[in-house]
Amino acid sequence: MNSICLNFRVHLPYYYKRYNFFDIGINHDYYDTLRCEHEVKRASERCYIPANNLMMTLIERYPERFSFSLSISGTALELFADYAPEVLDSFRNLVSTGRVELLATPYYHSLASLQSSDEFKYQVNLHREKMKELFGVEPKTFANTEMVYADYIGVILSEMGFKGVLTEGAKHVLGWRSPNYVYSNPAAQNLKILFRNQNMSDDIALRFTNSYWTGYPLTAEKFTDWIMRDPNHRCITLAMDYRVIGDYMDRSSGIFNFFEYFPEKILKYTDFHFRTPSLIFSKMNSVSPVYIPHEISWLSAERDITAWIGNDLQKDFFKKLFSVEEAIKKTGDTRLITDWRRLQAVDNLYNMNMRWLNEDYLESNVSPYDVFVDNMNIFADIEIRMQQHKFLKMASTRYKRSKEVAWG
Repeated sequence: MNSICLNFRVHLPYYYKRYNFFDIGINHDYYDTLRCEHEVKRASERCYIPANNLMMTLIERYPERFSFSLSISGTALELFADYAPEVLDSFRNLVSTGRVELLATPYYHSLASLQSSDEFKYQVNLHREKMKELFGVEPKTFANTEMVYADYIGVILSEMGFKGVLTEGAKHVLGWRSPNYVYSNPAAQNLKILFRNQNMSDDIALRFTNSYWTGYPLTAEKFTDWIMRDPNHRCITLAMDYRVIGDYMDRSSGIFNFFEYFPEKILKYTDFHFRTPSLIFSKMNSVSPVYIPHEISWLSAERDITAWIGNDLQKDFFKKLFSVEEAIKKTGDTRLITDWRRLQAVDNLYNMNMRWLNEDYLESNVSPYDVFVDNMNIFADIEIRMQQHKFLKMASTRYKRSKEVAWG
C-alpha cells in the first residue's frame, strides 16, 4: 500500500493596527480591517480559488486514486465568511466529493497546547464543532498549529478521541528511522503518527523557485523519480502551506503545472495512491513507538518552538497572555474573550522574532520590538476591560447586599 499523503495548511491571521500607549483604556478596536480584507481577497484570488479548482480537476480526473487533507484554522474560516464567502463555497464543494479529509487544529491557530491543556482542548473542540457546522464532518485526525507536537500533547489528543496526528519528521527525533512509515505515541499507543517528509516537502515549499538549488527546476518527472529511488517509499507525507500554490509562488513559477502533472506521473508509472491520513491510519499498523519528549515543529532549522518562544520578548508576552486565563474567562464577555484568544495566534509571536526578518517586518517596517510594544499595549487594554468587569460585578454584589439590609 504505497501512499502519498498530501496535506495543506490553510490559515489567515487577523492583522492589527499600530496600537500606542494613549489608546489603552480608550480604544478597543484593535484590528486593521482594511488590511484583513486586502490580504484575504489577494490570497483568495491568487491561491485559494485557483488551487481549489485545480484540486477539483484532479479529483475528477483520478476519482479512485487522488485524495488529500486540509487543516483550516478557525480564523481563516471567519475571514473567508467576512470577505470571501466564495472561498468557503469552493472548500465545501471539495469536501462534498468525499476525497478531502479535514483535520482538527486549534481554532485560533495558537500554541495553547504548550501552556494550558484546558484552553487547548477548548479551541480544538471549538474547531471540531465548526467543521461539523460548515462541512458536516467531524475530524478524527489532528494537526497542531505549525505541526507542534510532543509526547504529552499526544496523550491529550488520545484522551480526546483522536486516532492519529500529523507532525514534522524532525531528524533529531527520527534518527536513523525513515519518516515514510506509521509510528505511534509511546504513552498512548492507540494514537498513530504520520511524520512529514521534511526533505521532499521542502523541495516544493521552499526550494521550488530557487534557481541556485541543485534540483532546480523541479519537474513532476524528476520528483516522481526521487520518490521511487527512496527504498523506504512506503508512505510519503507531503505537508505545506496551501499558499505555496499561487501566492508565495505565483503562477509564472510553474507551481500550478507541477501540482497538475505530478499526480499524472506518479499514478501512471507506479502503484502509488494519494490517500488521506485517516485511511492510512486505518490500513497501516505502527512499526514502532517514537519518543518525543520535547516539542518539535515544522519551522526553523532546529524544528523546535524557538521561532515563537525563543527570545525574552516572546516569552514575556506568551506568559502574560496565559496569566489571565482564569480571570478573563470568568467575565463571560464573549467579545473580550475572543480578543484575548485572537491575540494568542502564533503570527503575533512570530513577528517578535529577532533571528530573521520576516515578510511582515519588511512590508510594514515595524521592528520586532515595536510589535512587542503594540501587543503588550493591546494586552494592557484587555486587562483594563477585564478589571472593569470585576469592578462592576463587585459593585452589583454590594448594591444587592445593601438592598437586602435596607429591606431587612
